[in-house]
Amino acid sequence: MRNATMSGMGLASVVVEAGEHSGARIQARVAVEHGRPVILTDLVVERTQWGRELSTRPGVFVASSITEVMKVVDRFVQIAAEPSLPVLC
Repeated sequence: MRNATMSGMGLASVVVEAGEHSGARIQARVAVEHGRPVILTDLVVERTQWGRELSTRPGVFVASSITEVMKVVDRFVQIAAEPSLPVLC
């Protein structure tokens, strides 16, 4: 339950390091199922089966450095800061 809740609270879920049966794996899977962005490090993709499988899904980004992670996060922040269209009732 905690992992599902956390996946919906932020702009994206970032998984830097995780094992085959970690809570981070659950959070990433749930985030993708709910259409939330996920950022995986190349370390996670290289070392885990679930990371390799998840990396091919839409909305999942693979980063090879902290600089790349931050570039993707910055992009999400910019998108979130854009004003949305007014709702007409």
